[in-house]
Amino acid sequence: MNKTVYRVAIIGTGRMGGLIEDELPVNQFFSPYGHFSAYAAIEQTEVVAVANRGAERLKRFTKRFGITNTYLDYREMIEKEKPDIVSVTTPSFARAEPIIFAAEHGVRGIYAEKGLCASLAEADRIVAACKGNNVAFNWGAMRRHHNGYVRSREAIARGDIGEPRYAIMYAYTDLIKHHPHTLDLVSMLLGDPKPIWVEGRLMERNVSQPPSRSFPDYDPAGHCFTPPPGEEIADPMVGFFRVGYENGAEGIFVPMSGRFDIDIHGTEGRVYAWDNGDVLRVRRSAKGNSEIEEKIIKPTGESPTVCTIRNIIREMETGERTAGNIDVTMQSVEAQFGVAHSHLQGGARISLPVADRSLYIPGG
Repeated sequence: MNKTVYRVAIIGTGRMGGLIEDELPVNQFFSPYGHFSAYAAIEQTEVVAVANRGAERLKRFTKRFGITNTYLDYREMIEKEKPDIVSVTTPSFARAEPIIFAAEHGVRGIYAEKGLCASLAEADRIVAACKGNNVAFNWGAMRRHHNGYVRSREAIARGDIGEPRYAIMYAYTDLIKHHPHTLDLVSMLLGDPKPIWVEGRLMERNVSQPPSRSFPDYDPAGHCFTPPPGEEIADPMVGFFRVGYENGAEGIFVPMSGRFDIDIHGTEGRVYAWDNGDVLRVRRSAKGNSEIEEKIIKPTGESPTVCTIRNIIREMETGERTAGNIDVTMQSVEAQFGVAHSHLQGGARISLPVADRSLYIPGG
């Protein structure tokens, strides 16, 4: 029996659209990493068109991947090409409208990069569009679909480390574009419990330094973080913060430059994933027991990007929701914006979901 081949359109022809492939080592587990190459690796998908707001980046993408069916207007592309699946790889401040338009114009599956958008008000509109039109959705927090982390989650769910209590995440990065990786991974490994509070601080620049996209000014009148002159992005770096979950577990996020490590501490052991998933271990040591059992996890299978796409196709074909569906995604988005609200209130604890949906953070 021949399988359905799904028509795919990509909005955004930058790094995650596909050009990141040229930056990566050959034969690493994360490859193919970019969206175009991942779709090319899946027999059920064919990229039929791409769109970008700038012509020069579009020409570069065409030259690199050989696709010539290009658009400067994603709306025209969706209406004319009628794709089954759309990837949205624009900067996050320009992501909400393409997602909503695609969901409302017949697209059955959406793969959106992270962060999701620039405000919780935009996020609410995305949720309404995706759920109202039965769209299969995943976002670019790809470690959720990384075989090593998936098996680590399974070990925790089996009780291999007892009851998980704390997840300690080590990474120093910006709030909107990259902290979705940390928030989503902590949530996923803990079993996706509902976050109920967050507290923490953003990093602040020295007052003698000019504003930058990573250390932007906050405009209280506009209730927004403002990009430096001539730029579009204002994505503040994040300091120490904590997230509390309804099952009593806690996520502790420690700003350490050059690290992407996580330790999950349970009542009878811990799971640790160091060096961006290169080192994964399950270590069991019950209280009062001198014996230590340790299991090494080595990831197998396809790249996380490919697995993310296959997860979307599964929902389209079976109705089984994706692992990173829009409800799961929103749990991390609420915590994301909660950190910013906590910072603006001097590090106070913020209840989730956040009451104020209007704070605007134009991330990358």
